[in-house]
Amino acid sequence: MDVPFTSSGAMSRAHYSLVRRVETAASIQAADGVILDEINTIRSTLQQPYLPIRVCKESLVLLLYCAMALNTSSPGDLSFAFHHAVNLAELGETIPDKRIGYTFCTQLMPPNHELHLMLVNTLRKDLESTSIGRICLALEVLIQIRSEDAAPAVQARLQFFLRDKNELVRRRAYLAYYSLFHQDPDCVKRLEELLTHAGDPSVTPSNLMVATSIGVHGPSPELSFTQRWARYRHPLAPLSFVIEQVFSLDPRNIPLIFDIIKDKARAKFNKAILDAFSLLSTVPSNVISEYQAKLSYSPAAGIRHLIKSSDTNEQYIFVSCLSFLHPSTWAGSRPENPAVFDEREVQEIIELLNSQDNLIRKITLKVLYSVNPSIVATYYSQLTRSIRTDLSVVAKGDCVLRLLDAVEIQCQEDSEQYARLLRELFAIVEGDVQGRIGTLPVLEGCVDRVLNRVRNADMISRIALVTGLIVPLTELDVRIGPTLMVILSALVCEYCGKLPISPVEILRGMAQRLVLFSPSVQDACLLSMLRLSAECSEVPEEVTQTVQELSQSAGRYIRARCEQFSRFSRQRHILTDIISQAPSSLPDFLSTLTNYQQGSISRSSPHHRSCDSPRPFQTHSPLSVASPNKLRYEAYATPQLVTGRQNLTSQRLGAASLCSPGNIVKELPRTGSTTVPSAKSESPVTAGELTLAAAERWLESSAHTSRVSLIALDSPFIADHVDTRPEPNFEERWNSMQNSNLRGWCEASTDTIVGVLQTLQLYMRVIAADQPPFEGEVKVLVHGTPADEYAALRLRDGNEEGCLWRLRCDDLALRMTIKRLLERM
Repeated sequence: MDVPFTSSGAMSRAHYSLVRRVETAASIQAADGVILDEINTIRSTLQQPYLPIRVCKESLVLLLYCAMALNTSSPGDLSFAFHHAVNLAELGETIPDKRIGYTFCTQLMPPNHELHLMLVNTLRKDLESTSIGRICLALEVLIQIRSEDAAPAVQARLQFFLRDKNELVRRRAYLAYYSLFHQDPDCVKRLEELLTHAGDPSVTPSNLMVATSIGVHGPSPELSFTQRWARYRHPLAPLSFVIEQVFSLDPRNIPLIFDIIKDKARAKFNKAILDAFSLLSTVPSNVISEYQAKLSYSPAAGIRHLIKSSDTNEQYIFVSCLSFLHPSTWAGSRPENPAVFDEREVQEIIELLNSQDNLIRKITLKVLYSVNPSIVATYYSQLTRSIRTDLSVVAKGDCVLRLLDAVEIQCQEDSEQYARLLRELFAIVEGDVQGRIGTLPVLEGCVDRVLNRVRNADMISRIALVTGLIVPLTELDVRIGPTLMVILSALVCEYCGKLPISPVEILRGMAQRLVLFSPSVQDACLLSMLRLSAECSEVPEEVTQTVQELSQSAGRYIRARCEQFSRFSRQRHILTDIISQAPSSLPDFLSTLTNYQQGSISRSSPHHRSCDSPRPFQTHSPLSVASPNKLRYEAYATPQLVTGRQNLTSQRLGAASLCSPGNIVKELPRTGSTTVPSAKSESPVTAGELTLAAAERWLESSAHTSRVSLIALDSPFIADHVDTRPEPNFEERWNSMQNSNLRGWCEASTDTIVGVLQTLQLYMRVIAADQPPFEGEVKVLVHGTPADEYAALRLRDGNEEGCLWRLRCDDLALRMTIKRLLERM
């Protein structure tokens, strides 16, 4: 599960975390164990008194997921949650809240459970509500409910809604009425009469439900096929649903489908024609051929009018209809079924291979291959001859994608043949005549197409396909172009531990070709080689030498990648640990590797915040330290080492008393000070020493008193640039900006966000999460350029990577600046 929380659709972080743990479990049994543990946790949660609706709602959603995600185990008795679900359906203030309660009951509560009476009573109350949303929700639940108590309790109200003016209510009422009373012939007849007189397209779904019941009981035998269709047809009805339900695709009903195709072909109602052909695809071709001979009509003739159409939608319907029919029914391959299309029309069909629509081209290839595989082979041969050196990258990529379509049609499910044809194709596309390997482009669309084909195959076919593609890597005399090399790099990274090929031989083959490619391809190769080196007991010396030689001639980026390979390939235990944390794909491996290196850098960083005092700390960006050209005096000389500690200490005390806050005199601490060698001579105290003593005394006093913010110093003694205003109170600022609220989720840590905010070059105060106010959240107060404009930001770390942020700021420009910074992370 590689989807971030913000894109996952999860209800909460707990929901996201549970799904992530289940999907990343090592086995089905392990996943079931996670789910059963979660069910026990939810059981304990729901047993607590006075549960908020928010907690109840989240618990029910998690429990519903758990009950449906189990594979080999049973969730056990879930009756402990039923009364919570009924209460949520009753007391929920919003439609989504009530929907969760109703859904839980309809999915998990047994039909004969004692709480069904309470649920039906809640439904009746919602049906009597004045809210359209609640009425529609109750009707949707009635469509799905399995309680015998529901029908008599809501019948009168349902009959009222059958004639409601609101279309949304009326359509649901038809469906609910049929769902509850479909076994009562009188009720069904009453509903049919109502629908017959309605003449409203909005009742089509309910009309089809009535048609279903008629199909079950069987239509009147005296009606002809055409009369039956005329009785129930509706210009907007889904034809396939009507025929499938009413006539159950009995072969005796095939003439009716033929009649429908004729009728709709004249009316040019193409959607109905497509539905009819989709039904014919479920009938054996010999049966269709028999009826074609009897009726002297082929359904393919009903779509002849679409052949010359220039409309893309009509072209799609035409080839799709043909794909539903076996070619023997229309291509003239059987004597009893002559060809439907003449030579000119066949040529029009072949011209669809040049359509700009990719789906139309694929379906046309499928149709022509079913008629005669040599047609596709000829098309493939002609297309390969059109690949010229003067083609643009876009045109060449489009041409190769069309060739890949033909390869997939010819190979079907044969993975070994697909690998062979793919190698032959890229031998043409990236062959010697195309130019030097380093100058050829990477066709990204082709890379995606091949990798998706591999991933969509089953595991056995996947391994056979990948093995067939990678074998040429071990043959040094085989030319491999950049596009194929990127494909092979991705496949090697993903499947290197499952292939019947020596990883050392693959590593040698990739290393020997490194120098031929452009830096972008070299990057993918080096990453794949690094992943492959974990499968080797020892990296060959020639591979290491080749990477070192490349590093000497490459640019900075590739040189860093080469150094990365040299480092981690020698530290196999670290590399194995990184691989164990990453999914198998190349991008995932790169992401995990990058995260590991960044973590190593942060752990080895020499500066760490002191934990001695948990006071709020301040950041000044930029530091307002006076530049040398603003000093009022010449730069002081370097302090000289002196003897006579008592003399120096007394002089330091005197100096400290001049500049310390409140003129507090106190002996300087000796611990941690620089060791001064003893000497008999005593040197006078310089101005530099006096400055150091004053600074040291000030730091000591500030550690025991309130923290003073030094903004700038023009001289060591005259602090006329010190900001003496009191620090702004975060809570007061936050409460004063209640009308300027923004919030969101950021896929970055709080430390990263603070670091990015420092780039604004504004005064910023940061309060740790364990300090008031709002404990558990990092607080950031940013002082804008206007005199009294502030932005207050609260950051709360999530369970996974990322944090929730809340921002208040009355200044629009500053508010939008910070918001954009957070959204880009």
